[in-house]
Amino acid sequence: MAANILSGMVPLCLSVFLFFSVGSRADEAAVYDDLPSFMDIRIERLSGDARHLKGLLDQGKLGDFYQQALPVLNRELFDEDGGMTPEELENALFINNMVVKAPYQDYRLDNFSIWINGSELETKFKACCNLSKIQTYVRENKRLRQGKELARFCLEAEFEYIRRMMLQGAAVYRYIAGLEAEHGKFHPVRPVDTLPYWRYRETKNLAACGAEEERRRKALYERNVDELVRLRQSFRWYIKHREGALLNIVLELHPGNRGRALERLRECGYKTDRELVEFLERTGGMDKDTRFLYSPGMLREHRKLGKED
Repeated sequence: MAANILSGMVPLCLSVFLFFSVGSRADEAAVYDDLPSFMDIRIERLSGDARHLKGLLDQGKLGDFYQQALPVLNRELFDEDGGMTPEELENALFINNMVVKAPYQDYRLDNFSIWINGSELETKFKACCNLSKIQTYVRENKRLRQGKELARFCLEAEFEYIRRMMLQGAAVYRYIAGLEAEHGKFHPVRPVDTLPYWRYRETKNLAACGAEEERRRKALYERNVDELVRLRQSFRWYIKHREGALLNIVLELHPGNRGRALERLRECGYKTDRELVEFLERTGGMDKDTRFLYSPGMLREHRKLGKED
């Protein structure tokens, strides 16, 4: 499992190497001319935080991984002069990319041994914000020989954050829709009032147990239902507030290339011409920067939406 997780984290720009002419801080004169592509980084090059978090991820301890990654990500990226050493940059890229591409937790209500925990949404969001700041830094730092390649790497990681979040959000929506179809509609404030434990227990044919274990199951179930509803609301918020960023990232990664840009948007779940047009309408509509994206089919959908409005 660990091998699969790490193989999924290999960046698209694996052949890109990090080259530094001098250290990022003014008082450093060392020359860094052989820093490896960061997923090939040797374990001894990683900071203690990076090694610890990588160990948790390798072991599949996702709850611990996300909870312990957040305080690391919340630390200041740059020193008081606004700089980073090559080692700090290398580790920041490693840690934030690792968080972005780590799998989400299993939110199924059937798993009574694990409490639903949406902490990864906040943690992944913070990693994406950090990558955006790093992207600005590497673009503006004239000492970096490969600033453009590093900036593109950050953009690809930001795209991957949004893509995975949107696909996971859609999976959560489908899962909850299935539960609601089977057990009853989730109330947005107190879902347990409309999805009682006894109905769930009977539907799932749970084995009989003692009174104390039954109380534990019921308490955990009701908490999980509440958390699942909040998780759905959280996904909706994060997706709504990242659609504009997604469009900007795709336009920057593929300027003027309609086919590739639309392909990347479809990777995020916007499959049909109608869905693509609705996405573009929500993010500003047709303008000089997005007009080239509209295929003939999308233009027809655009006109239909205009008539319906």
